[in-house]
Amino acid sequence: MQKVLDHVDRIVRPALRDYLAAERALNTAHDTKDNAAIDAARSDAMRKARSAANELHHLADFVLNNPPPGMPSYPDVGPLRLHLNPHCVFLRTTTLIDDVQLLRAVSEALKHFHLDRPGAMIQDANSVIMFGSGWGQMRYGEGKYGGAEEGRVVRKTGEKRALSSILQNVFDAWLSLLGQPLLPIGDYSRP
Repeated sequence: MQKVLDHVDRIVRPALRDYLAAERALNTAHDTKDNAAIDAARSDAMRKARSAANELHHLADFVLNNPPPGMPSYPDVGPLRLHLNPHCVFLRTTTLIDDVQLLRAVSEALKHFHLDRPGAMIQDANSVIMFGSGWGQMRYGEGKYGGAEEGRVVRKTGEKRALSSILQNVFDAWLSLLGQPLLPIGDYSRP
């Protein structure tokens, strides 16, 4: 178990913290009304979103190759991710959500650009973008207050999701599966 927890602490948590810091920097850049600063902050947030999505998505590969005691062994990551699904709920409610699969689609799209898998939930890398939204375009409690620009994912169905919520939900699912405590939402520090 310690090997997995060390990987989470050294790789996954820092990537998630960097992404949230980049999102805050984007807010600050918008406050300045300086278009060059906004563009630079937007680019930085997208780079860090890519890293956070990939590191969290590939945690399954790490766990597959370093199974904690008591966890069944799996032939590949597909069944392991299915084992993770029942732990994935929307922002710590009791509502199950398919964010493990959505994160997979985001990670694959950011790597390969276009997704050919029939079950892919998003079309391509253009479905992972930085934009703001109006009231009621996302689930209640999801995303930045006031529709501020942030990393968003647009599903093939047209549903818009905040990348920060997807990352939080999947990270929480991993911690729950591994029997680890949940810190406050948005806190990716080491407990």
